[in-house]
Amino acid sequence: MLILFVNKNEQIIVSYGKNQNHLTLKNKYLKDVFVDNYDEISIFMKIKKDKKNIYWNKKRYELRYEKLEDSSDFILYFSHLLEEKDFSLKNTKVKETTLRKTDEFQAAFDLAANGISILDSNGMFLYANDFFQKMMAYSMEELYEESCISLSSDEYKEKSKAAILKVIQEGSIINFKKVCVTKYGLHINASMSLRYIKSQNEIIMITSDITDDIKYQVNLEKQIEIELEKHEKQCKLMSHQSRLASMGEMIESIAHQWRQPLNALGLLVQSLRHLSSFEKISQETLNKLEQEMMSKIHYMSQTIDDFNDFFQASKEKKHFNIFNTIHDSLGLINAQLEVNQIEVVINCQNKKNELLGFVNEFRQVIINIVHNAMIAIVNTKRKRGLIYIELLVTSSHTIINICDNGGGIQGKNLNKIFNPYYTTKENGTGIGLHMSKVIIEEHMNGILSVENYQKGSKFSIAFKHKENNKNAELI
Repeated sequence: MLILFVNKNEQIIVSYGKNQNHLTLKNKYLKDVFVDNYDEISIFMKIKKDKKNIYWNKKRYELRYEKLEDSSDFILYFSHLLEEKDFSLKNTKVKETTLRKTDEFQAAFDLAANGISILDSNGMFLYANDFFQKMMAYSMEELYEESCISLSSDEYKEKSKAAILKVIQEGSIINFKKVCVTKYGLHINASMSLRYIKSQNEIIMITSDITDDIKYQVNLEKQIEIELEKHEKQCKLMSHQSRLASMGEMIESIAHQWRQPLNALGLLVQSLRHLSSFEKISQETLNKLEQEMMSKIHYMSQTIDDFNDFFQASKEKKHFNIFNTIHDSLGLINAQLEVNQIEVVINCQNKKNELLGFVNEFRQVIINIVHNAMIAIVNTKRKRGLIYIELLVTSSHTIINICDNGGGIQGKNLNKIFNPYYTTKENGTGIGLHMSKVIIEEHMNGILSVENYQKGSKFSIAFKHKENNKNAELI
């Protein structure tokens, strides 16, 4: 007994039989199997007679034809006349079992929430579930004429061919992404997983429509770009505001720096008027007065140069000496510190240690922290103000601690001190410390933290050494 399930293209999709050779007929076409009898069988199917005797493979068979309801597929029954005496009974049982298994198989496929299809070794469709048919807008009859390659967009056709060859060679492919084209020309993004069934020489393909996921991802990336652009603009604005605030503080420092030399110049001018009342002034006296005046003028000019260097934006990272940079930064506000009788002590283990970064931004951080410490000390009205700066080098980090005796930070403010626009000062902007944290952590890959320490606060700046670097170069 031989039973063949055949599709509209006359391709055998299921075969049952007692002979082992009968199982190899799957996926073959009738004209290739029944070479000598094809015309006879074709006419028989067209006139739809109940049965017909044919001679095939040196045996005589009784052939019966049955078309499946609501389908273009059909069944051919080949009953060996000498063996199959109880053909009707066996035929009924086999038919019932086959149809039941087919219905179960079809129901499972059609209920799946993904497109499931069966391909031959060339990628041609042998079967596709309802989900896949609706997704691609093709009927099953139309899909028989198509392949997974023909349904790919032009840029993915060659990749689809390569995927078919690869799955046959390797057995499976997971999440192969490509663009498919529906019957009506709509492009959809798809993710496909394929497995090759060697015994059947077929490929099972599961297809997911990820178009919405791709759109969501694209929209998310656009939104992220917009937010990053907003953040960048906000950072630039805050940086500008921070530098304006620093400029105001620096102008105050310049006033303090210049006050003493201006007073000295005034006294020298008055002494010239006094000396002019004498009939003769020695050349030596004039030279001495000139040297003193030029010294004061040079000091004032150097002060302007120092402040101008501070406000020049650093365009690229470079190595700079940490101790010298801290020392130069303190020089810019030294006059204010002296006026308020605040002593600054620097304890440095290694004055040659260098840091890679933006030198002027680093100066701005040091000045911000020291200036805040100075204001805290002044507000507490301490008779002896002290700012202690410590530069430590460990096996893994370089650490800069800036401590003061200005009374510390209230507990409720400690976790907010680096927030933008958050300030505890009467006329503060709340930008300085926030920008200091941005500079250290985002621009220089360090860490800036704060804690209350003894009679004041301690700001710590830490930079991790590059691994396996004997010179302890910093990141």
